[in-house]
Amino acid sequence: DFGSLQKGVSTCKISKSHSILVKMSSSFTAVPASSTNSDIRRFVEGPLFNQIVVHSGIAYLSGQVAVDPKTQLTVTDQTKSILDKIDSLLASVGTDKSRILVASVWLSDISTAPEMNAVWETWLDKQNKPARATVEASLVRAELLVEIQVTAALPSKAGAVVTTDAAGAVGPYNQGIVTQDGILFISGCIGLDAKSGQFTGSTIEEQTHQVLKNLDAILRAAGAKGPEAILKTTILLDSMDDFAKVNQIYAEYFGESRFPARACFAAKTLPKGALVEIEAIAEIEK
Repeated sequence: DFGSLQKGVSTCKISKSHSILVKMSSSFTAVPASSTNSDIRRFVEGPLFNQIVVHSGIAYLSGQVAVDPKTQLTVTDQTKSILDKIDSLLASVGTDKSRILVASVWLSDISTAPEMNAVWETWLDKQNKPARATVEASLVRAELLVEIQVTAALPSKAGAVVTTDAAGAVGPYNQGIVTQDGILFISGCIGLDAKSGQFTGSTIEEQTHQVLKNLDAILRAAGAKGPEAILKTTILLDSMDDFAKVNQIYAEYFGESRFPARACFAAKTLPKGALVEIEAIAEIEK
């Protein structure tokens, strides 16, 4: 990096820039571009590339140049314009400059690094400085003086799932929690009716049907289409003598769907004297 340029750090010159200029507004709305890879999200589509690609909690931004380099004639003005664009792009996918991991800066003239650095230092989150490289390069158009590319981490966000179509939590917990990358954790469901809060019956069959009804309501409230989204379940029984009856109803619930991974145990005592409790982990398409 050339943050210490005046202290004698050597320069590196590249013959051609890798990027292409696309004139854009400095504010963005992250609308996903079409993609065949469900685990890769692409935003702000252009004719040759997307401005943002998100994968595994990391946002990769294309190299950014000034909005109007023909009127923004100085390194200072172009750097300010670029950093404003970066702020907007990062915000559009839910992150910010404090979570930038690495930055690359290309200058048409490396001697202007102090001018660029002055703007960079004012803009920078000083408690969360990224790694950075700065090089001299021939940019794609003569009027371009600066190009900056950043890669940033997305914040880890998890949200509660709450629905009146399933029995409410009977303790200090949520019916479900879904992570930003679409993994849903469903709390253990017992056979309580969503409206009355009472058990729907005293038999293992009646309670199992209600358990799966509650679980399905939470699953769909989080955005899943059905049981095919479930990856793993854990079944807790008051008595293993009921295993065959529960297993039959469980199999009927999944029908033609793929069966998830599963564990099944007999518990000494279940909440409220329930005969069966089922919890699940599912994947929600984002």
